[in-house]
Amino acid sequence: MSENKDKIVLDLETKKTFDEVGGQHNRHLLGVSVVGVYSYNRNGYRAFKEEEFGELLELLKNTELVIGFNSKSFDFTVLQPYFKDFNLSTIGHLDILEEVVFALGHRLKLETVAQSTLGYGKSGAGLDAIFYYRQGDWDSLIKYCLDDVKVTKEVYDYGKEHGYIWYTNAGRKEKIVARWSNGNGKTVPDKIVAALKNGDQLEIEYMDDKGKTTIRKIDIQRIDGNKIKAHCHLRDAVRIFDVDKIKTAKVAGKMGSWQNTLL
Repeated sequence: MSENKDKIVLDLETKKTFDEVGGQHNRHLLGVSVVGVYSYNRNGYRAFKEEEFGELLELLKNTELVIGFNSKSFDFTVLQPYFKDFNLSTIGHLDILEEVVFALGHRLKLETVAQSTLGYGKSGAGLDAIFYYRQGDWDSLIKYCLDDVKVTKEVYDYGKEHGYIWYTNAGRKEKIVARWSNGNGKTVPDKIVAALKNGDQLEIEYMDDKGKTTIRKIDIQRIDGNKIKAHCHLRDAVRIFDVDKIKTAKVAGKMGSWQNTLL
């Protein structure tokens, strides 16, 4: 990615339902109540109401990659009528739903992918957003929209860090290859193997079953499939960690000398 151009995650909420515009083929008539964005350049979230779409357009013009879920056929189709002189399809676009269909041959809901990958999902249903709009409850509407942006961003980031995301098939978690991943030895599993080999201490962001994260520093003792045995400095004890619950990992120095006595 170029230095100045942004990368954003985008989701929007509509003013109308499909029934009110005559079906899904008329999605361009749904209208937009609010657009939610996460900007990687600014490391922050922002919601744009219709009167702020001029600012949104400037952001989009300075963006080289938009990330969304069903965003090509839905979000951009709904949003395009607001920008008569700018073709949204000229922006680089990663639609995670397209990646799901490429891998599996069928669609999944964002909720399904998020729950399996992150341990949490969306904060409500799509009709909630229309209700908030019609009630003039902008705080609830914006929170709902930005929650969806956050979930999409976290799924994208997880895939980038791991090389895969997850879904549940007949009660069993299975992987979906994330073609947008770091690759080239830079994924979380790659970093874990390298840390053990090189004697590096890792700083990890570790998720619990509900998606809440803590920062840990660990000295890895053994890798056993999807589990690693490591000394956790936060707990000052040996713990078993699930590789798939490590959101991010980076080298934090060398392992403590105490480890040498264990090998």
